[in-house]
Amino acid sequence: MREATAAYRARLESLTDGLGVPAADPRAAGERAAALTAAGIAWNDAVGPFLDTDGVRSVLGGPSRQAVADRVRHRRLLALRTADDGGGARLVYPLWQFDGQTPATLPRVLAAAGYDPAERTHGWHVASWLSTPDPALGGRRPRDLLAAGHADAVVAGAADVRYELGVDELAAGRARAQRGT
Repeated sequence: MREATAAYRARLESLTDGLGVPAADPRAAGERAAALTAAGIAWNDAVGPFLDTDGVRSVLGGPSRQAVADRVRHRRLLALRTADDGGGARLVYPLWQFDGQTPATLPRVLAAAGYDPAERTHGWHVASWLSTPDPALGGRRPRDLLAAGHADAVVAGAADVRYELGVDELAAGRARAQRGT
């Protein structure tokens, strides 16, 4: 535990040193780091259970595989890419995204978080955040607030996820690459 705390402290200091911004509140930063670490240890418990594409088709009433892929591409559905096992990566979908009001509110959150289904880790990062109790939301999981129809606070918190994913930097890099600069 001491080694983990020391490593976290050193990494946080290296990331914030020279930025001209004060470091995060140590208690809040520590609580967030602990929550993210715990989620990483138990993905299925924290983020799952999962459906495959056929399971999603069944839950949604039988749309085509292409229609499911279109929902992912247009950020109306959260897909998580599994590790490539030699036969190619496959997509899994957290079951909770079909609960309560979540289907109606999730697209706003995915857009605000900068979720890009083409980026291999985006889905896992967003799903982890949605499934982890957030001190800024009174210790509630964002996905529970979405299911209850309280999307505004979750959308506001998604800006932090967008920053963590480096979405704006990725977009700027793609634009530079397209211009050839």
